[in-house]
Amino acid sequence: MADQNQGTRGISFGRVLGARVVVQPSTLIMLVLLAFLLSSSEDGITRRGFTIGLILAAALIVSVFLHEVAHAIAARAFKRDVHEIVLTLWGGHTSFDSRNLTPLVNGVVSLAGPAANVVIAGVVAAALQATTPGGLLGAALWWVVWANLLLAAFNALPGIPMDGGRVLEAIVWGATKNRNRGTIVAAWAGRVVAIGVVVFAIGVPFLRGSTPSIFSMLWAVLIFGLLWPAASNALKVATTMTRVESIGARSLMVTAVPIPFAATVHEAAQLAARAGALEVVVLAADRAPAGHFPVSLIDAVPESERAHTHLQSVTMPMPRGAEMSPDLHGREFVNFLQQWWGKTEVWAVVEHGHVIGVVRAQDVQGALQ
Repeated sequence: MADQNQGTRGISFGRVLGARVVVQPSTLIMLVLLAFLLSSSEDGITRRGFTIGLILAAALIVSVFLHEVAHAIAARAFKRDVHEIVLTLWGGHTSFDSRNLTPLVNGVVSLAGPAANVVIAGVVAAALQATTPGGLLGAALWWVVWANLLLAAFNALPGIPMDGGRVLEAIVWGATKNRNRGTIVAAWAGRVVAIGVVVFAIGVPFLRGSTPSIFSMLWAVLIFGLLWPAASNALKVATTMTRVESIGARSLMVTAVPIPFAATVHEAAQLAARAGALEVVVLAADRAPAGHFPVSLIDAVPESERAHTHLQSVTMPMPRGAEMSPDLHGREFVNFLQQWWGKTEVWAVVEHGHVIGVVRAQDVQGALQ
């Protein structure tokens, strides 16, 4: 559930709550597969049985859709624009404006989906108790009840990418005031859930003295293949963002000494030695940073020629404006660098109009790895 600028590809079915409803072709494949599974019996698959299976599969997909609509309703309750409600092979997702997200919004919107399935199960069960329909209709409606309870339970599992994982993320985020920490906890929980599904599918039959069926093992592997990569990706992103928020211009800069472009390498070497600087920033005529010269490269200039070699002949150019405040930190720092990435390898750090250091791209990359 995140902000999306480009629409998801699929079959469009109008709009709900201002959101574009999209059904991906893979959903239709799942519909047919579910119909076959639900209609399978010892007597094989009959036309009537397949029709019933198709109806039950469609009811399940409608339940998933209502689950996603509940997410959209919750997002709109917090005055968030909802962009898309998408049905996919494995369920669905709802994208909404996630700018300035808070733990409360994240938790409530995530909880709304499983809550909707519980409500659906309760309403249908109450209707069944009141009317007591028998036969095929009664059996189908009871199936809807149990299917929605299963959807609610599965989505409430406390690990990313499930809704319960996002709720756990919101709880840890609210308690620690650190969203990345919440994501990391929920992502690890998602990995535990993924392993738990496989252990449950294989271990429970063994405890009962039987052998796991191929069907249950295949489903366990499929669910593991859905949960583990999603949890791992969330963990990777959160870990990277944690590093991002821990770095800044002041923490990564190396000391630099500003020197006019007309100075010689000999003069630069002396000034850098006095300041203990690792870099020389060469100033243009208007005293704006125009280039840099790593002190380590001074040895590349023969000592006999340093007094006659001007910096402008050995300077590595810096584009005009490639300078930053030492107070840039976290995401603002990274966002600033992204505007310049590929255009320069070094940025001057300027405080009160004076160059105090440089930030090097190689140091930024090292800090983020």
